[in-house]
Amino acid sequence: MKSRLLLMLLLCLPSMYLMAQTTTTINGKIIDKKNGAPVPGAMISLKSNPKKITTSNEAGQFTIDVPSQSETLLIHSIGYKDQEVPAGDGSALTVSLEPGDNGSLEEVVVVGVVMKKKDLTGAVSSINSDKIAQTPTTSINQAMQGKMPGARIVSNPTPGADASIKIRGNNSIQFGTNPIFVVDGTIIDGNFNTLNPDDIASVEVLKDASATAIYGSRGANGVVLVTTKKGKKGVGNISFNSWVGWQWFSKKMDLMNAHDLYNLRVDAYANKYMEENPNGDRQKYIDAITSDTGNVFAAYEQQTYKEGKSYDWLKPVTQSGVQQNYTLSFSGGSDKGTYLVSLNYTDQKGLIKTSDYKRFGGRVNVEQNVKSWLKIGTNTSFIRSTNDVPSGDVFNMAINANPLLPINDTMQYLKWADITDQGWYNPIKSLSLISNNNMNRLISSNYISLNPVKYLTIRSTLSADIMDQQNYSYVPIGTGQDTRGSNHGSATHYKAETYSWQWDNTASYSRYFGRSSVNAMVGASLQQKNSNYNQVNAYGFPSNDFTYMNLGAAYSRDKFSLGSGFVTNTLASYLGRVDYSFDNKYFATATLRYDGSSRFAPGNQWGAFPSLALGWDMSRENFMKDISWINRLKWRAGYGIAGNQNIPDYAFVSQYSPVYSNGQVTYNSDGRKGNPNLSWEKQKQLDIGLELVLLKNRLNITADYFNIVNKDLLMVQTLNTTSGFSNQVSNVGALKNTGVEVNVNYAVIQKKDLQWNVMVNFSSDKNRITKLYGQTQAIYNKGGFTGVEIQRTGNLFVGESLNNIYTYKFDKIAQEGDKDALNGYNFAGRMVHPGDIVPVDRNGDKVIDDKDRYVVGKLDPKFYGGFGTDLTYKAFSLNLFFNYSSGLKRISSFYESMLSSGGMLAVSHVDMLNRWTPTNTNTNIPRAMYGIARFNPGETDLAIQNASFIRLSTATLSYTLPKSAAGHMFLDNARIYVTGTNLLLFTKDKGFDPETGDGFPNNRSIVVGLNLNL
Repeated sequence: MKSRLLLMLLLCLPSMYLMAQTTTTINGKIIDKKNGAPVPGAMISLKSNPKKITTSNEAGQFTIDVPSQSETLLIHSIGYKDQEVPAGDGSALTVSLEPGDNGSLEEVVVVGVVMKKKDLTGAVSSINSDKIAQTPTTSINQAMQGKMPGARIVSNPTPGADASIKIRGNNSIQFGTNPIFVVDGTIIDGNFNTLNPDDIASVEVLKDASATAIYGSRGANGVVLVTTKKGKKGVGNISFNSWVGWQWFSKKMDLMNAHDLYNLRVDAYANKYMEENPNGDRQKYIDAITSDTGNVFAAYEQQTYKEGKSYDWLKPVTQSGVQQNYTLSFSGGSDKGTYLVSLNYTDQKGLIKTSDYKRFGGRVNVEQNVKSWLKIGTNTSFIRSTNDVPSGDVFNMAINANPLLPINDTMQYLKWADITDQGWYNPIKSLSLISNNNMNRLISSNYISLNPVKYLTIRSTLSADIMDQQNYSYVPIGTGQDTRGSNHGSATHYKAETYSWQWDNTASYSRYFGRSSVNAMVGASLQQKNSNYNQVNAYGFPSNDFTYMNLGAAYSRDKFSLGSGFVTNTLASYLGRVDYSFDNKYFATATLRYDGSSRFAPGNQWGAFPSLALGWDMSRENFMKDISWINRLKWRAGYGIAGNQNIPDYAFVSQYSPVYSNGQVTYNSDGRKGNPNLSWEKQKQLDIGLELVLLKNRLNITADYFNIVNKDLLMVQTLNTTSGFSNQVSNVGALKNTGVEVNVNYAVIQKKDLQWNVMVNFSSDKNRITKLYGQTQAIYNKGGFTGVEIQRTGNLFVGESLNNIYTYKFDKIAQEGDKDALNGYNFAGRMVHPGDIVPVDRNGDKVIDDKDRYVVGKLDPKFYGGFGTDLTYKAFSLNLFFNYSSGLKRISSFYESMLSSGGMLAVSHVDMLNRWTPTNTNTNIPRAMYGIARFNPGETDLAIQNASFIRLSTATLSYTLPKSAAGHMFLDNARIYVTGTNLLLFTKDKGFDPETGDGFPNNRSIVVGLNLNL
């Protein structure tokens, strides 16, 4: 027995020796290739097991165990290029890191501090320049749409207009619902479409209180960090990007043609006749009104009907939109510094004739190492844009024009039958109205960075955002608009200047203590915004020769009007932030910002906004080291308070303007009562997040839950007229907002010649008003013809969503059998007979009034997001991206007016072909009627649109020239692509578009583009 055990032991010795040899201890040192200085805090991991990580100490030294001599070490340090080095046989390693841009999507810049995403404790979404380039567009917001969980972006099809953006839904009742954009450290307000997407390297959206707290009150509604491209050390690079696109309307409205509209009018007038003459002869009446001597149709309408024609007034005022974009950039650098210079030209001709948006831009980004301890830099851009905007009457009047009316470019007003109204402007003549909007913008961020002692960085940044706007308009003599105002030509000059500057000073201390890492920052910031405008309105011109260019020729001096205004607001801040990590496993971030705003009265100007966030990379615990398919499992939790001060300037004082009349000076109030007790709107936010990386980093999942409580909300409070004022701004409301966000990226196939990636993101937020002022449970938005009618939107109810729709519910279309039951109802003067709409009697009192209204939906989606796929085979690549929105409603006044049309004074939808008649009773479309009061579709939820949709936003097919072929043409890279935008739309919405609405139809386009690098 002993001999057998001895034999087994002898047999096992070689294998035991081999097993012992599979574990090798590597000692090494990380140094800077440029100056040989040690690099502390560099992360060293195993390529075979990325979870096994160690960091270099202050001397740049590290120790790590590797399973075999063939192992590869991954070296990463912020500010240096990543390296892979073989572990070797255990000999001491010295790794020289080359300074450079190693920042990928794994790194983000937060308030001047570069951090790896895996070290972040806040909620951040990001995209890089490659993702931005997948959408050929002149608007960065448009390029982000659907790709950033938590950011709801609604596009705007008007040339030169910017898409709107909201982060994590609604967190204020009236003021400050939009995020701020921070471009290379400069905070900008509005006109984000001036940014050239080709210049942008990455975009990060900061969403929770921990991530945004460093921006204090400015970041209460989220922060969009934009980092522009920089030069890289090495050989100079020349890049040329261009694309040309063609646009057309994505949808043609299903309008009745002239023939069907003629018959609709006949039906509507006949129904009216029978209501007024119950014993009348319907057919005899129809014969009379359709004869040449009838008074319901004009002679031109009868002629059009007989000839079988139908006139489309949109055709003479629309065109195929052509858009083009060109960007040329030069970049490079050396050990001393880097540079990037870019030039851009954009031209968008819209779908309405005379619409044209042009943008000229230039950018200079320079960083220079003056000394080993001193760096300076600038990120400066200049933009000049011109926008020729057609009158809104062009599209609105053309789409609503009478199809029985022959197209005529000389008449001032459109007609229905023989009725002419001075509000029905001829859209063709309206093309001659001039509105030229010009803007010059300079955005410049300039910094100096010092490293006076080890671990300490002092940075001072002076930034400016200067905008100069000039808007010129002219209404020519001979147009309907001019005749209606009896002006004989009118011109307006509007000039505005906005000068914003900020001065940020920070001191950062970064150091490693064994397995601990500390990054601390303190700073002070001062921001000021100065705005002014002046406006001149002139009337009475001898001719149209000089349009708005010669105001001195205007002779109706008694009509002249002048306007001007000057406003300044200031924000002073002190801030501090500490980031701590231990063993790359436990993370903590504490932030405090103290803001003082000039928009509040002394005593209420200052507010403190703290936040705390914790992170735990659970995958690095010993009990998970054997789970190889989990690469990262990190939990995040954060809580913080943000503030909002986005209220009208000087709202804390009552304002009066001097007026001179009859030799005396009086002071008139603007109607708003000053409120010296105004204070900060406060937002308390809790965020819990999970980051999960699986399958050798091929599957990335991020999920967040947030709970936001907004208190002391700033809103306009209506006052009793006996007070002498109409309103005041007060802290009166409270709003709760909760939601979830999920983002998934999966690299399905990763082969040399074949790569396939898919992504999907999901966002959902739900808000609820929890308090209004005093004991008030509802605030109604009243208006309409009488001024006291409750409107469908803008009403606030405790317990309901902020953007609700409040109206009557549709019950049914009245039938013959309902006559007796309906006779006992009080419909407030409206007629309800067979074929008419019957609203729901909510309280059952047989009186239809305001007490019977419901909240029938909301304008915000229940959830939204995007999904897409990238498929690359050798040199070919196919990218498809969809965005979606679900659970929201939309009011389409255009569609409602068409369902109310009696074929007179309004066009109609083809749905009216299925209207109620005595022989077609199984329908929800009311009968045709003209001139008798009844419930219209717009007074109930019958025609409220289901605005849910799925849209194929972009489809791109590209080909990248092989390196060898590109080299023969002296190119480093060449790519050609074709992109289709808005190619498919799945929706039940009856209007032009569920997202952009009916004011201006959305477009579909095909773009051909070229990217060259040499």
